[in-house]
Amino acid sequence: MDSKAYIESGILETYALGMCSDEEAHQVEAMCSQYPEVKAELTEIQDAINGYATAHGKAPKASTRDFVLNEIAALEESVQYAKPTIPLFNSRLAVAASLILLSLSLIGNIFFYNRWRSANNEVIALNTEKQQLAANFKSNQVKLETMNNDMAVITNPYTMKVMMKGVEKSPNSMAMIYWNKQSKEVFIELKSLPIPEQGKQYQLWAIVDGKPVDAGMITMKEGDSSLHKMRDFESAQAFAITLEKEGGNPSPTLTEMYVMGAVGS
Repeated sequence: MDSKAYIESGILETYALGMCSDEEAHQVEAMCSQYPEVKAELTEIQDAINGYATAHGKAPKASTRDFVLNEIAALEESVQYAKPTIPLFNSRLAVAASLILLSLSLIGNIFFYNRWRSANNEVIALNTEKQQLAANFKSNQVKLETMNNDMAVITNPYTMKVMMKGVEKSPNSMAMIYWNKQSKEVFIELKSLPIPEQGKQYQLWAIVDGKPVDAGMITMKEGDSSLHKMRDFESAQAFAITLEKEGGNPSPTLTEMYVMGAVGS
């Protein structure tokens, strides 16, 4: 076999990793003695392996290191008695030791990486839970503040209540007006009104001197029981709600009236 074919056979890499049989090892050493290019290629492979081990390896525990070095010393002593010392074989032992140390280092790295990943996932989960709790707390604060404000409006001694009952269009509908005659503020509570279809919106009207006056649009949500602030009025004889196109109309669609209530009734 010529030197080029021998180099390309992969036997030099096997030798450098310490995985050759004795017969293969003798053959590699003989080829290195006969062909300088084979020896140069083997040296390059060994340097690459040693370089990788040095760059990525970590020192093992002292007890492990001593065990490995003692085993290597015993192997070297047995080899000295068996045959003359060959530098290439010593290099083979060094590579084998480096691989053992590298393996131990990699095992340690994998273990600590898994521990780190697990801890990192726990931190992420805790942060997510913390953010969710903070969001819930803020939401509850907003709801409590809204309830307190609504209660202040309802219990104010200057607040007048106007019950708006369902008309023929929707007899089961109901809403309540809270009108502060001192501040002129008007609030509405939707007690029972159908959810409007897409493109439609409820509009509140105040009947002033017999004429309907726009009192504002109502943004209705499912399960919403809070008060909605509408336009202020100094005087009105009644209030009513109609279903209009989204954004409202300048005058009410009487056939789409849902509730109505007279002031003082």
